[in-house]
Amino acid sequence: MSNNITLRLDEKTLRRIKHLAVDRHTSVSAWVGELVTRAVAELDGFEPASRRALDAMGQPVPVQEGPLSRGEAHER
Repeated sequence: MSNNITLRLDEKTLRRIKHLAVDRHTSVSAWVGELVTRAVAELDGFEPASRRALDAMGQPVPVQEGPLSRGEAHER
């Protein structure tokens, strides 16, 4: 089940959104709903990845002692 929300937009923005929706062969409601859904999904994916990255930064990485040899520095 979907619910309705109310947005307050200036006339210029609303006109532009209507044109964008028409260009995509959809309604303003469907187009804005899709944008919000994608943004939420992106954030839901970003937050766990951000947490994992921050956790990984707290764990030391083993480092070779001394400078790299020329061959090690240019390994591909």
